[in-house]
Amino acid sequence: MTDAHPPNLPALAAVQATRLLIHLQRVTQDLAALRLPDAIFKIVLRDVLEALGGLGGTVLLIQGEHLVVAARRGQTDDSVWQDGSLGEPGPGIDALGTNTPLFFEHAGTLVAAYPALEARTGGVAAVASAVLPLTADGRPLGVIVLDFKEPHDFTPDERHFLQTLAVHCALALDRARLASNLERQIQDRTAELEAFVRFTEAADGETDVVALAQQAMDVLTVLFPGCTSAYYGLEDGQWRVRAYTSDLEAQPDLLASIKAGMPLDTPVFARPMQTGQPVFVDGWDSKKEHFAHTEDYQSVATFPLMVGGTIQAMFALGIKDAPRWSAHHQAVFRSVGRSLRLALERTETARQLAAQNAELLARTRALEGFAALTHDLGLTTDASVLIERAMTLVLSLLPPGYAAFWQISGKLWHATSLIGDVGKPELQTAMNAGFPVGQTPSLDLPHQTREPLFQNHYDPTRDIAPELVEHLATVATLPVVVGGEVTGIFAVPLFGPHSWNAADQAVLKTTVHSLGLALERAEQARQLVAQRDLLQASNEELEAFTYSVSHDLRTPVRHITSFGDLLRRSLPEPLEARAERYLGIISTAADNLNTLIDGMLDVSRASRQLLKAEQVELDRVFSAVRHEVGVALPQRQIDWQVGALPTVTGDAGLLRRVVTALVDNAVKYTRGQDRAVIEVWAEDRGQSWTVLVRDNGVGFNPQYGDKLFTMFQRLHRQEDFEGAAVSLANARRIVARHGGMMTAEGQLGVGATFGFTLPKASA
Repeated sequence: MTDAHPPNLPALAAVQATRLLIHLQRVTQDLAALRLPDAIFKIVLRDVLEALGGLGGTVLLIQGEHLVVAARRGQTDDSVWQDGSLGEPGPGIDALGTNTPLFFEHAGTLVAAYPALEARTGGVAAVASAVLPLTADGRPLGVIVLDFKEPHDFTPDERHFLQTLAVHCALALDRARLASNLERQIQDRTAELEAFVRFTEAADGETDVVALAQQAMDVLTVLFPGCTSAYYGLEDGQWRVRAYTSDLEAQPDLLASIKAGMPLDTPVFARPMQTGQPVFVDGWDSKKEHFAHTEDYQSVATFPLMVGGTIQAMFALGIKDAPRWSAHHQAVFRSVGRSLRLALERTETARQLAAQNAELLARTRALEGFAALTHDLGLTTDASVLIERAMTLVLSLLPPGYAAFWQISGKLWHATSLIGDVGKPELQTAMNAGFPVGQTPSLDLPHQTREPLFQNHYDPTRDIAPELVEHLATVATLPVVVGGEVTGIFAVPLFGPHSWNAADQAVLKTTVHSLGLALERAEQARQLVAQRDLLQASNEELEAFTYSVSHDLRTPVRHITSFGDLLRRSLPEPLEARAERYLGIISTAADNLNTLIDGMLDVSRASRQLLKAEQVELDRVFSAVRHEVGVALPQRQIDWQVGALPTVTGDAGLLRRVVTALVDNAVKYTRGQDRAVIEVWAEDRGQSWTVLVRDNGVGFNPQYGDKLFTMFQRLHRQEDFEGAAVSLANARRIVARHGGMMTAEGQLGVGATFGFTLPKASA
């Protein structure tokens, strides 16, 4: 008898494919988190044997010139899968050579293909086997072998499953290798960093260069195990060693040679003397380099130690086990050499510092005053106050005198701000009257050249009547630039002799520059306030106009609709096709106009409505909007992927409009998809939350993305997608009122991502 219900082979195949896919997804997820080879082998062998019902499995990896067993599961050592040379023929080598899986489905097929396999390995072949090559970036890693105790016909789905699994296993092994290499590099770099930290700490407080050189050699011994290093100084026209590593004690001939002194023309010393740069010699040749008793070294480097443009010492390093200098090792040696050079420079600098103490003290006072001025300049936008505070600071740092801020009014220079007594009532009277533009060089020159003018010995005949200014000994005048234009001259006349040194000039230039920036900021603040007030008034007028127009448009639209209906009823039935079409166009246009008016009113109300700040749970808002979509469009099949959403501060009703606009937009533009996918998630941006909605709909051309949030602007045809094109514009206004912004990204045919960013509530 035959079975009344023969098996449904396509259905069984589909079930098998689904089961394999589930296994593949699970093993892929597990492998993504693994970084150890043993764990990777355990996961792969477990899942593949479970999925296909295999007897056992083996992983063999390439190590040098051999293929070595790395892991087994469900097999014993009498398997034919054993360690072997890459030069020996075998299924594993062939699979790797062609990067193609090998399948042996019936008893004897493996032995028939490889007759010597059992004899060579001492094992017994399984009934059926699969050999899967493991490669990463074209580099062979090894093979996975699966054995079966029964004949096994590998279906296309199984073969695809095994090949995909092998790819993921190879990628996981390559990741593990990279992670191991990275960890080893991190350990090496950490050791280097710790050595440099110790060396840097020692260098900071050490002024004895020879002692520091000894510490540098200790560091290099850690970084270059087995190296030889030495510190040389110039003495009697030769390079003589002053410090060296202890291994030179075991090389008495070499030590005696360098203690006796090396000639200046020794190549490894002469080259850095000529260039002032370190020299790295690969493939060291002692005869060629004229350096006796150094035959054991393979690479050598020297670093010239220069102070004030003159080379005063040399630091040398020799390595016996590395014929070439890597870029990293060069960088390490350069760093140590630079530290030694800095130590020499520090010794010289200490001598110079003693002579500069007075000037540094003056600079310190200036910096302290400037810090106070910078703070004060940030507290006000009153121009006169800013100028007076700058002048007060400058006078506090200089010998007796006064400060004035000069500006052009008509054809005269007028002192619009003044701090201090000018020293003569007659001079004050003349200043009140003003000085002629073009006849007062001390003011005219800085204004024309935009450069400061420092006069160490002021000439009383230079500007005005000598008898008015004969009590002034020195003068500095500096242009104050605001918005790229000279707005005034900052003048500091002093009563006694004074030389404008570098510190004085730096203080004055910096103060005047900061004053210009502060005045520019004050002007910008004034303009911003005026623009804000104007914009606010314009917005209020525009909103009122929009609201009024929207209401006023209602009446003519109703007339169009009503009289269109009356016209239809007054015409004899049936209507001609042309008349029917004309009346339909009138009705549709009126409906569209009503929709536009509704949109304008909605935007106007959202703009005028007072914000009611409260805690808004966006999870609940999105859930409610999704429910409304489900009720309104029960026929739509939408795959919602909603992540955790934050609680934000804002107006719940208005924020719901924003969420509705984004969700409706995603639903509308995915209706042509067989399977609509809408993702919703939030990102913590530190000071703000960003909420994003992504769909797989028609998308848009990013070239025109700036039009998306403009009223009545659409990137798709009206007949394809209905609506008034106002919801996103309204959403942007609402989000802007909350202190946030809207975003949009998309590509034609691949969907779009819309979102909004809201600031977090202040603590």
